[in-house]
Amino acid sequence: MRCLLIIPFLCLSLPAVADVYRWVDPAGQVHYGERPPPLGARKIELPEASESSPQPDREAAERRARQQRLLDAYEHERGRKLAAAADAARARQADAARCADLRQRWRRLSFGGPVYYQRADGGRDYLNDEQREAAKQGLWPAYAAACGEPPR
Repeated sequence: MRCLLIIPFLCLSLPAVADVYRWVDPAGQVHYGERPPPLGARKIELPEASESSPQPDREAAERRARQQRLLDAYEHERGRKLAAAADAARARQADAARCADLRQRWRRLSFGGPVYYQRADGGRDYLNDEQREAAKQGLWPAYAAACGEPPR
């Protein structure tokens, strides 16, 4: 049973070899076919079909290599720009966080009420008015540099 199934496939896989004929009918129409007509057809010799694909020429290979180098350069540049943008975004984020921290410290020193620093042993050191003004004077340049404007 298997042999009956395999035989048609083997026949299909064999190369087709046929003669090609060309003839002109009485109306002047040109015809081509595998079987000759009864009158005056001539056999045409066809070139052998090669199964090998044509080799890529050297210029095309060099052009593809140049294109690949250009694509690699673009990809490298794109990666570099993305990394620089990510670094700039991280720097902006860090600057914004520093500005927010300095703004909070400035407000704490500027508004009324007690201001203190926590000691390591858990106790508090309260600032008097002179210490508070000295802390604000020391904070002012850092605030202006980090936030881009003097504190209000």
